[in-house]
Amino acid sequence: MMGSVADSSRRRKNSLANNANVANFKLDGKLRMLATTEVNSPILCCRYSFDGKYIAFGCSNGDIKIYYTQTYNHVYTLTPEDGKKLPVTCIRFRHNEGKDLYILTATYSSGYVRLWYVTSKQLGKEIKEDVELFCCDFNHNFSKFATGGDDYKIRIYDVEKMSCLNMLSKGESFERMDGHASRVFAVKYHPDNEHVLLSCGWDNTIQIWDDREGHAIRRIFGAHVCGDALDMDPMYYHVLTGSWRRDNSLQVWDFDSGRLIKNVPLQSQNSTEKNGLPFVLCQMGWYRLHCLWRK
Repeated sequence: MMGSVADSSRRRKNSLANNANVANFKLDGKLRMLATTEVNSPILCCRYSFDGKYIAFGCSNGDIKIYYTQTYNHVYTLTPEDGKKLPVTCIRFRHNEGKDLYILTATYSSGYVRLWYVTSKQLGKEIKEDVELFCCDFNHNFSKFATGGDDYKIRIYDVEKMSCLNMLSKGESFERMDGHASRVFAVKYHPDNEHVLLSCGWDNTIQIWDDREGHAIRRIFGAHVCGDALDMDPMYYHVLTGSWRRDNSLQVWDFDSGRLIKNVPLQSQNSTEKNGLPFVLCQMGWYRLHCLWRK
């Protein structure tokens, strides 16, 4: 079940065995402000397009605001025609190889999952669940996506048909924590395995799933996540979490062992302020770490 992931991980780590960053996770540079812009509505989530051309903000009034990253000018607004102004809780761009086409999927607290064509501002397919949805993510080949919400469950959907393929949840045993015991605020598919995904939320666990199974296959304890604050590095399989707490809010974990690699400091060593602020969003890429936190 997890063999392909473990084998892929070993091959990747062996090929990078001479790279000191594998054994010693390091942080270089400082976080700095690049630009600010006014969106005129509280922001609950945000996401870059794959080419970095656009950044999308999900707002509490139900709008998705799209900005051009070179100038940070507002270019598009995606608004449902039903007029229901319920918050956008998560955004994911769908990668379209070789096409100048920008498609995103968004979840709403109303239980809707909507597929949008960005540049034409057209709503494509949509589905409605009788739960409050907080998060979503595509697998690496964009054939499936997962959602999580306030019923503690993960739903797996076929992208083309927008039909539910499986529902993942905790088992009935009180002796095993093979699923979530509270709200799910973040989901993330493995960068190399189309069936493996991670999720986290209020129950202080990162649950690891095979989307063909009904229950979680293992877990990592320690992250208290209350927003879109879960990501996975595609090179070293480091897991990044942002927790809603004052201290040790931003952490990096090893996927294979579940070991905590690093508590990421948010203040300089000379600062007299507290080490960190509660995180609501974090995203790890090849060269960047994008963070959003709240006092």
